[in-house]
This record gives sequence, C-alpha cells and structure tokens, in this order.
Amino acid sequence: MKIYLDVCCLNRPFDDQTQNKIRIESDAILAILSKCISGEWKLISSEVLDIEIKNTPDKWRRNKVYQLYKPAKEKIMLNDKIINRAIEIQSFGIKSFDSLHIA
Repeated sequence: MKIYLDVCCLNRPFDDQTQNKIRIESDAILAILSKCISGEWKLISSEVLDIEIKNTPDKWRRNKVYQLYKPAKEKIMLNDKIINRAIEIQSFGIKSFDSLHIA
C-alpha cells in the first residue's frame, strides 16, 4: 500500500499531546509510519512536501519532520499535469498547497 502524508500529519506528533484528540491522531500517524519503516507500506514523498517542510519556521520542528519523512521511498515531482490538475481542484475552494497534494 502506498501512503502519502501531508505536512499537517507529519507535524502532528510534535503538537501539544495533552489534548486527547491530538494524542490519538499522533498515535495513528506514528503507527502508519511504523508500517512504512517496516516495509509493509510504502511512504511517498513529493516536491510539494519538501517546499512546505522547508518553510517551517521552527528549526527544531523542521528537523523532526524531516526525520519522520526519511523513510519515503518514492518522490513525486511537480509537472505541468499536476499543476493543471491543482488549478482545477482550487476551483472547488481548496487552498493551493492542499490542491497540489491532492493532484
């Protein structure tokens, strides 16, 4: 199974874990990543993820997110087809980075 996690997912384990919802979501993300590390599932990365992670202002968090992202075995690069599809998706009210992830 191929898995694609956006930056919000990759950041979740570093959010305030005192909130039950955040802790449950973090546990789920870490369980998914564990399956990817073990080779059961395949983590997919993208050029869009690289850009978003590089824009993370907190250096400590940025480095931690990169560590979670390391097991990715395949990278999707931006191309005209993806950009055009993202533009179509934006017409439904989806924000630019989110539309690129979906495309």
